[in-house]
Amino acid sequence: MSMSAEVETYDCIVVGSGTAGATIARELTARGQKVLVLERGEYVPLKETLWTLGTMFNEITVAHKLKDTMVYAAGGSSALYLAVMDEPPMEAYRALGIDLQPAYDAIRPQIPLAELPDALISPQAHKVREAAIALGYDWKKKLMLIDQSKCSGAYSYEAKWKALTFLDEAVRQGAVLKCETLVERVLIENGRAVGVECRIREGTFGSRTVRFRAGRVVVCAGSLATPLLLRASGLQHVAAGGYYIDPLFTVFGRVRGLRGLDSFTGTMETTLEEGLVLRDSNFHKLPFRMFMLRYLQISRMFAYHEHIGVTVMAHDEVGGGLSPDGCYHKTLDAPVFEKLARGEKAARAILERAGARDIYKMPIFTGGVLGTLRIGSDVDTRLETSVRDLHVCDGSLIPENGRVAPTLTLLCLAKYLADIFTQTRNTPAEAGTVAA
Repeated sequence: MSMSAEVETYDCIVVGSGTAGATIARELTARGQKVLVLERGEYVPLKETLWTLGTMFNEITVAHKLKDTMVYAAGGSSALYLAVMDEPPMEAYRALGIDLQPAYDAIRPQIPLAELPDALISPQAHKVREAAIALGYDWKKKLMLIDQSKCSGAYSYEAKWKALTFLDEAVRQGAVLKCETLVERVLIENGRAVGVECRIREGTFGSRTVRFRAGRVVVCAGSLATPLLLRASGLQHVAAGGYYIDPLFTVFGRVRGLRGLDSFTGTMETTLEEGLVLRDSNFHKLPFRMFMLRYLQISRMFAYHEHIGVTVMAHDEVGGGLSPDGCYHKTLDAPVFEKLARGEKAARAILERAGARDIYKMPIFTGGVLGTLRIGSDVDTRLETSVRDLHVCDGSLIPENGRVAPTLTLLCLAKYLADIFTQTRNTPAEAGTVAA
């Protein structure tokens, strides 16, 4: 391993090329700033194949026997997401001193956000909806980040909006993208971020350590990686408030004679009670077969067209933390398992009403680790840490009382931060105070 000289200087270094990082890079380059985007993973042309998705998929333990997914690839987790959207939790952010409305108003016309028409909803999802409504549930459509003009049937991977589109646009506008580059620490001088030190892969087994300098650094590495990087950079006080994971599982049943199609997942849902949600979970063929193979449900792999599914998701209490050795830990309490049990009973009733038999419950997954950092203690209203010119913008900043499918919120947070940097907003947020 070798160390190169500090020769490259930028206006802004963005760590991570997912939704927030790609949006910030796109916004700043459009306004003439020199931006460097550093991505741990490779640049992979996005195709929905087992090989392509498998090369970017990674897991990290976040609770007892529960792991969360981390995506190492240009464009981040939007390569694997479901494209299910929620409106940003505006009031939750206003209470923290952040107004996302101007950013939302600017971003929304730039993305394909809408509910899916019935024609793009699969027979499986229609079957679940009919059964849920017959049982009295308020089964409503969700917003989806899907370009419907690219859909020739009920499902199209290419139709899902992905952060890679914004990243590619940023590069066309002049941003520099360096992939297979692991940022190991932020360089801090006199209480101010001045760059990063990172390890760049060279060849099959080699690497070299490189430093880049910039006027500011924005960490968009994700809810799990960002706190680790901040601590490695000397901010030992961050990520002390716990996090939430919204545990979930899917219940599948087989409807003999059903002629299902590849399907967008999560197109509709209902809230059973506060903190307990049921959602249609009719995956398209590839992930369905991957799941069934993983859990040795071999006969189901070849009966995709006859299966319908309902996901049960419960909100857990914020807790756990990040240990000094860099490991996340969390214990789910009894009330969350009680909620999941009530949700399972309702999900099974829906499947049975739809004519499903041979019902199978999958193991528990996380709904995504969010909220690992706090606005007000870890960052201020400018999303700036206690280190000047070191900012954070990713799912670590989605508050507990604003739990949402995060992509649209991240787009707005990134636009909000870019506007602060370039002072183009009419009413810029006042900087708050971050605890030392």
